[in-house]
Amino acid sequence: MKNRIAHLLSVFSLILISVSCSDTNNEENVNLPEINTETSEEMKMAEEFESYIAMLDFNDSLGIANSLFYTKGENESVEVVLFFNDSSELVKVVEKMTLPQSSSVQSNVFYLKEGKKYATKEYMEKVEGDSSYFVELRSYYDSNEKPIVTKKRSAMFEEMLEMESFQTIEPQDCSMDRALRCVNQEEEFATTFQGFVELENGFLFLIVGEDSKEGYSSAMIVQQVTPTIMELRSKEIEMLGTPLIVDFRTVVDQGTQQILLSVRKG
Repeated sequence: MKNRIAHLLSVFSLILISVSCSDTNNEENVNLPEINTETSEEMKMAEEFESYIAMLDFNDSLGIANSLFYTKGENESVEVVLFFNDSSELVKVVEKMTLPQSSSVQSNVFYLKEGKKYATKEYMEKVEGDSSYFVELRSYYDSNEKPIVTKKRSAMFEEMLEMESFQTIEPQDCSMDRALRCVNQEEEFATTFQGFVELENGFLFLIVGEDSKEGYSSAMIVQQVTPTIMELRSKEIEMLGTPLIVDFRTVVDQGTQQILLSVRKG
């Protein structure tokens, strides 16, 4: 994981924009000392993890960078947001997605400590018959990035999850592999040339993505007609599938836009 994150930081050279559980005094039960000790240890562990999670979630000074926003078909999409501390260390990764069977945005949140996966949150929508409900999974990991505790809670509506209590289930690992592939523009998130789209208002979009008609793709607004852009336009059909290296900026202003800063053939 450390090597992959180090590679992620070198590839993703963007300019950074720049509960805890309270201790309870339970009445001592002399008949069940082992149960009380075990509960206290679990609570202490949860407090340590949740304190770190809260520290990152409520830190407004973290630097932010974005992956490309990829779409596939009509409903499927993936994007990743990266968060860095003052030392430019990656400390949090948010993977957002919509899946073909659901129009709701689902997410995985990864909390990193010293370059390793420390805790995760998973938010998803489950469908059973004609009804649906929302689930949150929260997992803690050991120094080898193996899950040691997973807690689950569910509610009819996503905004009601915070009001529900967790139940401990079998430890489950939330994989970070797809998020890293998305950021590093690898495999299904490769940036091969997939053509142009020109709107009536004059905006020209460069389309990149997996070299497949059914694959993921992403669109960026072309601001400068560089020699590479001219070559791609003049030989558009011939150059489909050509690997490209793109530099872009994500702008949030009455919606989210991806601005192409530079492009060259890979």
